[in-house]
Amino acid sequence: MGRTLKEVIKKLPPSRQMSVERLAQKKIEEMLTHAKTLKDFRKAVGKTQAQVAESLGIKQHAVSQLEQRSDTYVSTLRKFLETLGMRLELSVVTAKGTKIELPNFHPWIEEPVPRRVTQKSTANVRVSSTPKPKRTALERRA
Repeated sequence: MGRTLKEVIKKLPPSRQMSVERLAQKKIEEMLTHAKTLKDFRKAVGKTQAQVAESLGIKQHAVSQLEQRSDTYVSTLRKFLETLGMRLELSVVTAKGTKIELPNFHPWIEEPVPRRVTQKSTANVRVSSTPKPKRTALERRA
């Protein structure tokens, strides 16, 4: 019966294990640096479409379609990248090449809605809030 790579590495001396880990991390960083598609990012971190789909609460086929799209919602892109352990940041680049960070542009962060609590008795509490905006199917599942 065959052995897994993890089993082989575990039998190496500790110094060699550390060397293998450093080389693996270097390769991952190299793959991420050259990634041009969502599929490249997913492969670089060693996840399958099925694993990403499970994290997002969707089917594997939907992940395949997402990876092939040329346009998607920012919130969907953010969630996809989060399943890979990454964070989406937005910035604007002017015609002259000046880069302007957009730290306050976080439409996916739900701000706490101010709530007014009216208590008629200790057993009956009424909470009122403003309605939330509609979300996409992917956002509802995640």
